[in-house]
Amino acid sequence: MSPLHPFQPQTWPFNSMDLPPGGYLVGGAVRDGLLQRNKNHWDLDIVLPVDVIPCGEKLAKKYHTSLVILDLERQIVRLIFPDVTLDLIQMQGDDILHDLSQRDFTINAIAWDYNTRELYDPHNGQQDLQAKTIRMVHSDNLLHDPLRLLRAYRLAAQLNFAIESKTNQRIKSIASLLANIAPERVQNELNLLCNSQHGSQHLIQAWQDGILTPWFPDIQSHWMQLLPHWDTLPDSYPQLAFILDQHLRQDRSVLNILKLCCLLPENREIARHTLTQLRYSRAEIQYIEKLITLWPVLERLITSPAPPIPAQFDLFQRAGEALPGLLAVALVHGYGWPMLALWLERFTNPQDPVAHALPLVSGHDLMQKLNLTPSPRVGKLLHFLALAHAQGHITNPAEALELAAVLVRQT
Repeated sequence: MSPLHPFQPQTWPFNSMDLPPGGYLVGGAVRDGLLQRNKNHWDLDIVLPVDVIPCGEKLAKKYHTSLVILDLERQIVRLIFPDVTLDLIQMQGDDILHDLSQRDFTINAIAWDYNTRELYDPHNGQQDLQAKTIRMVHSDNLLHDPLRLLRAYRLAAQLNFAIESKTNQRIKSIASLLANIAPERVQNELNLLCNSQHGSQHLIQAWQDGILTPWFPDIQSHWMQLLPHWDTLPDSYPQLAFILDQHLRQDRSVLNILKLCCLLPENREIARHTLTQLRYSRAEIQYIEKLITLWPVLERLITSPAPPIPAQFDLFQRAGEALPGLLAVALVHGYGWPMLALWLERFTNPQDPVAHALPLVSGHDLMQKLNLTPSPRVGKLLHFLALAHAQGHITNPAEALELAAVLVRQT
C-alpha cells in the first residue's frame, strides 16, 4: 500500500465513498498536506453534514476497527487504523464556510473536498502557511476554547512558525482563561510542546507572555534560561542520548520530563501538587520529585574533591533510574562531562557495588545461617552489607556472613 497522503484518498485506510456526501477534510491534515510534511502517523479530521455516528459505526464494522465517541453532544467520533487516526465531526453551521469561520487559526481553517478535489480557504490560510505565520481567524474564537491559546505556541514550535502580533496580543490579554481548561487537555498540549524540535524557545515565549502562569505560577527564571540547552544535549552527549530517549510513558520521553522540570518550583510539595492537578502519572511525579530533591545532593558531591563512598552509595540508591536524569541536569548547569562520566559508568555497570546494592548474600542466607526470623532487621543487615561491599570492606559471601554475625551479636 502506498504511503498515506491526505490529498490522495486512494491511500486512506478506508474508502471515501463510504462517507456521506457533503464531507470535507479539514484541520491539521490539510495544513500538513499543503506543507508537504512527511509523517509516520496521520490524523484525518473529516466534517460531515449528517449521520456522524451512524457513519462511524458503519466504518468500524466494515474495516474491523474500534470506534470511540469523543463527544456525543457535538457528534465527534474516532476510529483508529494502523498509522491513521480518523475523527468524524459534525459540521458547524449550514455549510463549510461557516464551519471554517469557527476555527482557531487561519492555517487550520482550510478545507478540502475529497469528492471534487477543491480547496476552500476563505481566511487566506495558504498565504499564512507561506509566511510561516500563526494568525487567529477571529479574536472571539479564542474565547470559545481557551486551550487554543497554548496551542498557538505548540503549532509555532512544531512548524517553526511565528505568532502574528495581533494574535499574540489577544492571547496575552486572555491568558487567565487557561485556568478553566480541563487539566488533561493542558497536559497534552504541554507534552506536544516539550516534544517539538523548537519547543524550548516557544515554552520560554509562552512563559514571558504569561500563558503558563495559570498552571505554573512559581516558575523560576534561572530554570527557564536552561531550557534551550536540553535541545542540544542528546547530540552533544551521545553517552546519555539512549537514556534520555527512553519513555516513562508511551508518549513521553525522559528528555520531555526533564524539560517539564524547568516549569516547576524547587519545592517538592508544590511541584507534586501541580503535577497531580495536571494528571501526570505516579511514575512521572516520583521521577520529578527525585530530580528536585536529589539535584542539590549530586551538585555537592560532584564539586567535592573526594566524595565519600557512603554518600555516593546513598545517592545511587535514592535516585535509582533517575540517576542519568540528574547527570543531564548537571550538564545543562554547565558542569563538564569529565566530572560526571564515572557516575554514568557506575550506573551502567550492574556489577558496580557503589551504584547497585550488592550485599553478596540474600535475606534467606542470613535467616538460615544466623537463625533470624523475617523482620525489618534482615533488610537493614542487607543494606549495611551492601554498603560494606561498596566500601571494599567485604568482597565475598563468607566475609559478608561473618560481618553480619558480628553485627547480630553486637545488637
